[in-house]
Amino acid sequence: MTMLDGRAEATTPTPATPTPATPPDDLDELFGDPRHPGPFDYASIVADDDARRLSTTAESLLDEWDAAAEFVPASLGGRWVSTEDLVRRWRPIFRRDPALGLGYGVTSLMAALNVWVAGDETQQREVAARLLRGERIAVGFHELDHGNDLLANEFTAQPDGDGGWVLTGVKQVINNVDRAESVLVMARTSPDAGARSHSLLLWHKDAASRPLVDTGRRVLTAGMRGCRIGVAEFHGLPVPAEAVVGAPGTAAQTALTAFQVSRAVIPALAVATVDATLDLAVHYGRERSLYGGAVLDLPHARALLAGAMADLWLADAMSAVVVRALHLAPAECLVLTAASKYLVPQLLQSAMQDLSVLFGSTFYARVAPYDVVEKFVRDLAVVPIGHAGSTACLLTILPNLPAWVRRSRRTTATDADLFELGAPLGELDFGRLSLGAGASDPLGAALTDPTVRAAFGGDSVEARDARDALDRLAAELDRLRAEASEISPSLLGADAPPEAFALAHRLTLLFAAGAWAGACAAAPTDSVLADEVVRAAVLSRIEARLAGRVPPLAPETVEHLVGIADDLVDRDVRFTISERAATPTVPHEEGDTR
Repeated sequence: MTMLDGRAEATTPTPATPTPATPPDDLDELFGDPRHPGPFDYASIVADDDARRLSTTAESLLDEWDAAAEFVPASLGGRWVSTEDLVRRWRPIFRRDPALGLGYGVTSLMAALNVWVAGDETQQREVAARLLRGERIAVGFHELDHGNDLLANEFTAQPDGDGGWVLTGVKQVINNVDRAESVLVMARTSPDAGARSHSLLLWHKDAASRPLVDTGRRVLTAGMRGCRIGVAEFHGLPVPAEAVVGAPGTAAQTALTAFQVSRAVIPALAVATVDATLDLAVHYGRERSLYGGAVLDLPHARALLAGAMADLWLADAMSAVVVRALHLAPAECLVLTAASKYLVPQLLQSAMQDLSVLFGSTFYARVAPYDVVEKFVRDLAVVPIGHAGSTACLLTILPNLPAWVRRSRRTTATDADLFELGAPLGELDFGRLSLGAGASDPLGAALTDPTVRAAFGGDSVEARDARDALDRLAAELDRLRAEASEISPSLLGADAPPEAFALAHRLTLLFAAGAWAGACAAAPTDSVLADEVVRAAVLSRIEARLAGRVPPLAPETVEHLVGIADDLVDRDVRFTISERAATPTVPHEEGDTR
């Protein structure tokens, strides 16, 4: 694929190698139950984390599973067709050790995406072949002095006079820089300011080039301890002309296009960590005695659990719909993926905060077998700041607000396929991803789409509450459009005032509301998404966040949600709704109108 004027143009690559044999679909089976003693159980995961290493056993299992093939498009010999399937198949890793997920493979995905977006056929074939034989690729984008302002970077690539380049400078916080066989770097190729000042270059390590780059210094972090995050000091490293990915000067456009995929995938994977924590919380709440009963007998503990479940379900629905949008609404994904990468980690952190309070002293004293939760909290804290931080995501949304307002007002219907979680998807076409606001507002429109609204029928109190909430959220969307249309475009850049950032924050919540409404409307009748109490509970959490304060859910809602949690754990079913967790039949008290 090549980049022209900021847009990716698709090519038809020749497969690098024959498609690998399809592996066992369920990594859960391959890894074993982490709650029970084994080579990759929670106890070993905590021990490895304390030692700042990744599990060699788990990495060996992933090698046997050909895990890197998940990141190679099927047209290039890999297994990647549906991005939704990619997320589903990799979630078992994030249920056990997010650092393993990032350190073993997701970093390579983040690098390879730039090649799938802008690399020529030869580059794509070579990178595919390297990944398929188990090699890693590191990403050298950031410099600590400049944070997420990649166009302020000072690392340089100078022409060598023969068509090649010489790389000089320092890149910090590079995951796997010491053990990856290749490194993708963003380098300044022009002294001028602006988007055309940087290029992407791919360094494939060999015996001659390794001595010219010092990768021996490791950066120690509080979260993702097992990841080998390091510093790379380049001392005049020569690379050939064909090392440039895309045309010189197009690093910004390529990276922003590739970010759309990683901004969708990473939050969706992180959902699995909270899913695992909820399961642990129910077991802990039943087993731990306090004040003469079990922890989960306490109203406060039950409210914390219910609130975390509602936050997880909203995060899961939003991230799942945005992942599907990569295939079904690619022109809108610049804004949608930035919204997901901004909001979903916040929702997950909110859930983890509630659950850490539920665990009480067991959390900070790290009492086995629940000491892995403390690691989960630290690891998830990296998700909002790593790769592309929360502010960077809002700064992607802000300049597109005027165009979004115009398109949003014209969008009155949604694509039902967007919300049908788990439905088949064709191979992702990177050439359809764009760097604009798109032509429609597929998530906002779900708040008023007649087909979506028709699915919120029913005479129960909760059904009426949900419909009323959708009315209020639709009105809030209209108010936001009006406010956004009055802001001068000159105030929507990096120096935007706080009120502009607040608008973008509210917009992400309304996108989440649309994703929730659409997913509920498309859900099968045996899904948690079809439960009227659950629907109303999540919508109430969205409204509370828009108001700036999130109180506990109503007591009767808490009891209903805790009943669902008990049933899911008893049946060993996941909490995630994107993986079709079925809702139980919860008995109601006599006289209950539900």
